[in-house]
Amino acid sequence: MNEADVMTATQLGRVSLLIGLLFFPFLSWAYAPPLKINGIDSNGKQVAITLSRGEIEQLPQHKLSTHLPWFEGQARFEGVRLSVLLTTFSLEPERISFTALNDYQVDVSQEYIEKYQPLVAIKKNGNYLKVRDYGPYWLVASIDDYPELSETKQLAKMVWQIELIDVK
Repeated sequence: MNEADVMTATQLGRVSLLIGLLFFPFLSWAYAPPLKINGIDSNGKQVAITLSRGEIEQLPQHKLSTHLPWFEGQARFEGVRLSVLLTTFSLEPERISFTALNDYQVDVSQEYIEKYQPLVAIKKNGNYLKVRDYGPYWLVASIDDYPELSETKQLAKMVWQIELIDVK
């Protein structure tokens, strides 16, 4: 093997950089940041849970179809019911605080959860939610089933791009 046949470290670095630049947009498009859940479980133990989208998909999935003011027509959402997510980790909240990737924060009561059975949605119309379209996790409840949820005060509780669920 001669010198012309051997790729130098600099050349190898340039090729790796080029490959990374070509494929990074596709990787970031498919990447979903984890969902973090903090709280105190039913045994009084502080818990800090980090779930990937795949782990959320392993929980019992539910579907709901509804109209929402942010897009035209009815959409079908898939995800885990918030009540199921909380029960899975033995969390019994009075209030829950949701924080989005942009630091938007909203509190939801236990009564809201019981009455409206919102989903932590990971899919809309069969496609994974991406950050650029309200994902990767969106708290969604059915306006079609509960028209009162169309009030601005209630719509504010349907936080998208959820990063953290803090159970109090």
